[in-house]
Amino acid sequence: MKRYIKILLIAILLIVAFIIIMILKDKNKIVVCIDAGHGGDDVGAIRDKRYEKNDTLEIAKLVKKYLKKRNIKVVMIRDKDKAVSLEERCNIANKRNADFFVSIHRNSAKTGNGIEIWCNSTKREEDTDFANAIIEKLQNTDIQKNRGVKYGTIDGENSDYYVLKNTDMPSCLIELGFITDEKDNQLLDEHKKDYAKAIAEGIVEKIESRKK
Repeated sequence: MKRYIKILLIAILLIVAFIIIMILKDKNKIVVCIDAGHGGDDVGAIRDKRYEKNDTLEIAKLVKKYLKKRNIKVVMIRDKDKAVSLEERCNIANKRNADFFVSIHRNSAKTGNGIEIWCNSTKREEDTDFANAIIEKLQNTDIQKNRGVKYGTIDGENSDYYVLKNTDMPSCLIELGFITDEKDNQLLDEHKKDYAKAIAEGIVEKIESRKK
C-alpha cells in the first residue's frame, strides 16, 4: 500500500512538473495579434455583393494557420463574422500582451489599386521595420502595385488609425488591395494563400530579427 502511494505521489509530481514546464514554455512564446477588419453589421468597404469584412476574415484565418505552423501563438480579434469595437480590439491586444499587432483591411476609392501598409504617425522605427518586412514579402507575390509604407491616415500624417494609436506593441495596418478595383479582387482571389503566407513570413522575419 505504501509503495502504491509512493508511486502515485511521484506520478502526480511528474504531471505537475510537466504542466508547469508547459505553462512557462507558453509564456515565453511570441504572441501575434491578428485583427480582421470590420465584422458583423460593420461590413466595411463594398463592391457589388463583396464585403470587406469577409475578405479580411478569410485572410486573417490563413495568416493564423501559417503562424501556428511556426509555433507562434496567435490571438485573433475575431474568428467569425461578429462586430468588435475599435476600443475592444485594442484592449484584447494589450491585455494579452501581444508582441505584434496586424490589422487587415481592403482599400476603397473611385480610382486606385495595389497594396499599402499604414503605421502610426510618430513613425516609430520598430513599426516601420515591421511594415517593411511584410510589404517586402508581399512584393514577391502577384500584386498589381506596391504603394509602400505610409504614416498617419488618408486624412494626413498628423492623424492616426485608432488601432495603431491605442495598441502598446509594434503594429501596422495592411490595405490588401482595393475592393473597388476588379484586378485587385481577381489577384486576391487567385493568390489569397500566397498573400497570407507573405504576411506571415514578414511577421516571422521581424520576430527572428528581434531575437538576434
